[in-house]
Amino acid sequence: MKILIIDDEKNICSAIKGILEDEGYECNYSLNYSDGFHKLQENRFDVLFLDIWLPDIDGIEGLKEIKRHFPEIEVIMISGHGTIETAVDTIRYGAYDFLEKPLSLERIVMLIKHLDDKASLMQDLRSTKYKNVKKYDLIGVSQQITRLKERIEKIASMNSWVLITGENGTGKEHVARLIHMLGKRADKPFVEINCSAVPTELIESELFGSEKGAYTGSVKRKIGKFELANNGVLFLDEIGDMGLMMQAKLLRVLETGEFSRLGGNDIIKSDFRLISATNKDLQLEIASNRFRSDLFYRINVIPIEVPPLRKRKDDIPLLVNHFIQETISINGLQDKQVTKELMNIFINYEWPGNVRQLKNIVERMVVLSEDNILDVKDAPNMMLSGISEMEQHVVDTNYSTSLKEARDEFEKTFILKVLQSTNWNVTQTARMLDMERTYLYRKIKAYDLEKYKK
Repeated sequence: MKILIIDDEKNICSAIKGILEDEGYECNYSLNYSDGFHKLQENRFDVLFLDIWLPDIDGIEGLKEIKRHFPEIEVIMISGHGTIETAVDTIRYGAYDFLEKPLSLERIVMLIKHLDDKASLMQDLRSTKYKNVKKYDLIGVSQQITRLKERIEKIASMNSWVLITGENGTGKEHVARLIHMLGKRADKPFVEINCSAVPTELIESELFGSEKGAYTGSVKRKIGKFELANNGVLFLDEIGDMGLMMQAKLLRVLETGEFSRLGGNDIIKSDFRLISATNKDLQLEIASNRFRSDLFYRINVIPIEVPPLRKRKDDIPLLVNHFIQETISINGLQDKQVTKELMNIFINYEWPGNVRQLKNIVERMVVLSEDNILDVKDAPNMMLSGISEMEQHVVDTNYSTSLKEARDEFEKTFILKVLQSTNWNVTQTARMLDMERTYLYRKIKAYDLEKYKK
C-alpha cells in the first residue's frame, strides 16, 4: 500500500511517514498542494493524508478536485482547527475520516490497517468477479462472436430488457449471465427459470409465489421468482414454451411491476431487469397463435441473436482446445493434443447441438482416450459420417408426409443418434439436448426407442 501526505508542516509529514514505514508501508510527502497533486498524477497512491489548511489551496477544495480526478484513493483529512461542520463537510465530499491535531499516531496506524484490510477485500471481490466473468466468457475470434461481445458490452450497463434468440446449445444462458455480471446489477440476484422445464400447473406459483394454504400441499409461504429478482435480473429461459394463459399474467406484471402471491391479497412491487431467451422463432409462434404479439413487443426491446456453431467455424479450434484444457484441469489428467486430421473433422462437422454438443464430445474423448494425442479413431461415428443428422434426414425424407410427421421423424432420429453416441446415458443425452431427463424419458417411450438399444 502506497501513502502520500500533503501538509505544510514538515515535522508532521516526517512523523506520519516514519510510523507508517515502520509498519511496512511505502510513504511519500509534499509540503504544498501543487507538488502533492503532481505526485498523484505521476504515481499511484492508495491513501492520502490531506491537511485542511495549505498555503496554496483550501483543503476542502483540494479534496473535491482529488476525488474528481482520483475517485478510488482514500483520503484522510487532518486539521489543527477542525470543527464538527468541517468534519461533516469533508466526509460528504468523499473523505474516509477526519483527524484533529495533535495527531494520535496509534489511531493513524489503526486507520491504515483498516484501509489495508478493505483494499484486500476489494481485491478479492474483483478477483472473484473476474473469475465469474471468465467462466461465462464467449470463446472465439470470428466476426459473429466479436460482434456479439461488442453488443453485450454496449448494452450490459443499461436497464433495457433483452430478448436472446438462438438454437439449443449456442450459449444463450452464458450471454444472459454476462449481461448481468457486466451490468449495474451485478451484485444483485440473478434469478432464472426454465419455462419449458416447469409443468404448466406449477409455473404460476414459481413466478408469483404463494401463501400458506393457497393450494393443496402449500404448507408455508413461498417466495416467487418475481419477488426474488427485486433489484436484480430475472432470466426467463425458453419463454417461447410458456402457455398463453401464463403469458397474459406475465404481461400484466411486466406492465405494472406489481403482483400478488397466489392465495394472497397484498400488492408486491418488484424492480427487475428482464432477460428472456428462446430457441423458437417467436414471429412464427405469433402467426400460429402460440405466442402473444403484445408480450413479444414488450420483451423484445434489445434483440440479441446467438449464432449457431456451424456459422462460426473459425472458433471451433479455440473451443476444442479450451474444452480439452478445462477437462484435464477438472479431472487431473495429462495434457492432450489434437491431430490436424481430427481438427478438420471438428471443423467440418455441422454440430446440430452447437457448443454444448462440442463440449460434451470433447470431454468424452479426453476422458476415454488412453493416448495423449486425440486422433480420428477417438471421434464418435456420427462425426465421421461426413453428413449431419439433419442433412441425412433431408435426404431420406418422403416428401408426401406432412410437416408434423417429418418433424417428428427427425426428432426421433436425432434423439436416437444422441442416445447412441452417449451409449444410452440418459442424463448426458438430456444435457446435450438441453432437455429435462423426465421429458426425454417420455420421448423415448413415445417413439419406442428402447427397441433400438443394444
